[in-house]
Amino acid sequence: MDQHHRALDTADDLIREGTSLPATRIGPLHMNLGRSHLALGDRDSALEALEEAWNIAPEMARVHPTSQELMRVLTSLHRRSNPRLTRLAKRAGVPF
Repeated sequence: MDQHHRALDTADDLIREGTSLPATRIGPLHMNLGRSHLALGDRDSALEALEEAWNIAPEMARVHPTSQELMRVLTSLHRRSNPRLTRLAKRAGVPF
């Protein structure tokens, strides 16, 4: 809670060193990274983390509440065309 920089540092270490966790664990990790990036005001990194979650576990990202909330917030904050966000929103079935 409210330790977003610490969460990002911890996750960076885990990702950089590699992990043997399954996609069902790595996908939510990237979603949570997206939440931390968004809380720190870094929309581009939040979008990158969400894209990575979709690349790793697309079925989970489509229905996971954290993914859906990130998508909702990113699309509501973004006022101009962003091809990456538009493509991801279409995959998620979110009107954009």
